[in-house]
Amino acid sequence: MTQSWNTGLKKSCLASVIAVLMSQSVYALESLSDDHLADTTGEGMALLPENFKMVFQGANDLSTASSYGVLTDSSALLQASKKDTGFIRIIPTGENYANLTLTAAQAAAKRTKADIFIYGLALSASNNNLNQRFSNVGFNWGSSINPWLFRAGTANNIQQFSSSNAAGDISYLALEAPLAQVTADESDNNIKLGFWLDAFSRSWNSSNAINPITGAPVAKPVAGDPSNDIDLDKNQRLRLQYVANGLSLSGSQIRLFQTMPSTTAQHNQTLGMASVLRLNTNDDPANLKFTDAGLDAKAIRLSTATTNDGTYSTPALQQNSEAPLFNDKEGMYLYSPNINLVLGNMYQPFVLGSEGNNIILEVTRIPNVPNIYKKIYTNYDVPYSSLSAASEYQGSTCNVYVCGFNTSSLTSGSSTINYQGNNATHSSISIGSVTRDPTTNLLKANTGADATGVVFRSPTGTAVNLGSVVIDGVLIQHLKFKTTGL
Repeated sequence: MTQSWNTGLKKSCLASVIAVLMSQSVYALESLSDDHLADTTGEGMALLPENFKMVFQGANDLSTASSYGVLTDSSALLQASKKDTGFIRIIPTGENYANLTLTAAQAAAKRTKADIFIYGLALSASNNNLNQRFSNVGFNWGSSINPWLFRAGTANNIQQFSSSNAAGDISYLALEAPLAQVTADESDNNIKLGFWLDAFSRSWNSSNAINPITGAPVAKPVAGDPSNDIDLDKNQRLRLQYVANGLSLSGSQIRLFQTMPSTTAQHNQTLGMASVLRLNTNDDPANLKFTDAGLDAKAIRLSTATTNDGTYSTPALQQNSEAPLFNDKEGMYLYSPNINLVLGNMYQPFVLGSEGNNIILEVTRIPNVPNIYKKIYTNYDVPYSSLSAASEYQGSTCNVYVCGFNTSSLTSGSSTINYQGNNATHSSISIGSVTRDPTTNLLKANTGADATGVVFRSPTGTAVNLGSVVIDGVLIQHLKFKTTGL
């Protein structure tokens, strides 16, 4: 569990817990009462963001002049103040042609490099508007008895990799979101996330030089080789906006630890991760219909149809260039998405390693060791409600309704609140109207004509409703990503 809040803690473990009050007018740090700490284990720090909002801006941007309006508002005031140009830059290097002899023309034709700029990234309180990237309203994230936690802990009797490894205890650092309630609590679905993205396909011979202060690409012209520049060509660009409403991260957690000894070099006592990543919008989507009002309040929208182009390839690198404006209808709409991913666990770690200059991301293979695979596999013949630490097979699926059998409860005053677990081993992705079988915990996409989830809209608003979708009970037996040519 989250090193459960109900398993007893010496109050001396946490003398005080910090609540961070993030508002425009209050920046004080306030201690929480020790009454809230009596049932906590482990040592760490609690965080309680209140009236929280943020937006990525450039060095000279001012919050009063930021693009807080509707994305399609073309008024002169908003056009003049479209800033929010602070950015994250991702620079894949592309294929390795070191052994090839290419002319300048051939090199320019090999558009295998990329530049990705994510800018205007914003978090704010959710609303019903999928045309608005940032509501400029703060939201609360957790409560005084159920805050964010950054803490240390110990997992007991863990075995990894092979039968030759004896079971032992593993210490870890954990970042844990507030627990998800068993009973639906729509107040948790209160986050809006939005950003713009420009992705460029660049020629193989273009410059990789970076301005160390701004992070922008720097041209390094070579006589007779005009391709050797920053090569951010509008004609080789994908531009999109992402807007999400009604998001909740409740129940998510990430644990970092050192893996046990292994005969595989990349797995041997390296950095391991066990994570449950939960991105939910609708606690009860069973009766969702395409004709329902307010679908935009719990949805993700991706769109690419812009109504302006600005004066530069990307406003992330030139603040006086107009930020993008998008058509108010076009895009792919995902209504009531609930995404619950298990990436690694203490028995099957997600390893972050390297091989030479290349990066390895790997969910390690489940070995043929009963003490390990019985902690991961699921017996679907056993009712879900009967699962416990005493079950022969302890694996289970995490969805918006339940996420493992290690549930907990917290008491505040005269009220007791029950919370979901977080020791599930299988993943679930559902979009739109789905129902749950309480016996097996399996989800089923609704098949009615008015069921909805994935919808495409044209710039004129013509909608194509593809219905709902479920990918349920996903178990990662082995997954490995490795970069090449770095």
